[in-house]
Amino acid sequence: GRAAQSLLVTVMAEASALEELQSELTCPVCLELFRDPVILECGHHFCQVCIIQCWEAKADELSNCPKCRKSCARKLRPNSLLCNVVDSVRRARTMDTAAGLIGWHPEGAPEEPEERERVTAVTLNPDTAYPCLWVSPCRTSVQVGKLQPNLPNNPERFTRYNIVLGSEAFSSGRHYWEVDVGSKTAWGLGVATASVNRKEEISLCPDDGFWTLVKRDNGRVGVYLDYGRGEVAFYDAGNMSHLFTFYDAKFKEPVFPYFNPWPIINGHNREPLTIVTPHWG
Repeated sequence: GRAAQSLLVTVMAEASALEELQSELTCPVCLELFRDPVILECGHHFCQVCIIQCWEAKADELSNCPKCRKSCARKLRPNSLLCNVVDSVRRARTMDTAAGLIGWHPEGAPEEPEERERVTAVTLNPDTAYPCLWVSPCRTSVQVGKLQPNLPNNPERFTRYNIVLGSEAFSSGRHYWEVDVGSKTAWGLGVATASVNRKEEISLCPDDGFWTLVKRDNGRVGVYLDYGRGEVAFYDAGNMSHLFTFYDAKFKEPVFPYFNPWPIINGHNREPLTIVTPHWG
């Protein structure tokens, strides 16, 4: 009995240590273990892709650290030592998961949102749209264009990022909607809390109230929200293959659908984001 108890204590201690190490090696943007970690001038680390996407999402050229908000040059230094440590932890995590020692989240997706009753009618709220975003009269499509003059700087409006939110606030239940990203080279989708800062520097990550997916693929994307379980999942709506899931969000306030058509890059990425009816809906 004592030997088994001692072994259990040892296993739990090792699991706790690994979990603590994993938290130190987690990107604050995607909440996953670092991939190709880079360090900024301020000393904070991010996945290379994550920090580039955060900076590209901004409507201006100012660069800040999403963690400490300090201004910094867009110089990314790879950290090969950290990369090696992350690889070791990733291997250990895989081994311990297989042994059932640590409750890591599986790589697979939650139950696919195929029930028709989960499909939610979502529309865009033009009062939240960045001034260069043009929302269609039917409020289902948004694209980047010229600055719209004489728009009121109302409290709901984003004034630093190419963001528009949905009109619907979700504070319970399970919801699913699809967005046609067409042939866009960059875009962002997901959910954002009602209290996100709309006027100042922000980080498009859960710490600032954003659970978003940034991609450069075309086609159609499904967004699935389970408010009670704190899950935000993304699917390739063409075949319902899983793209990514945020777990354990612990929402404490309503969330809104989030849309970011991204800036025009080298004359490209002008196509709109369009809310569409699911093929099976």
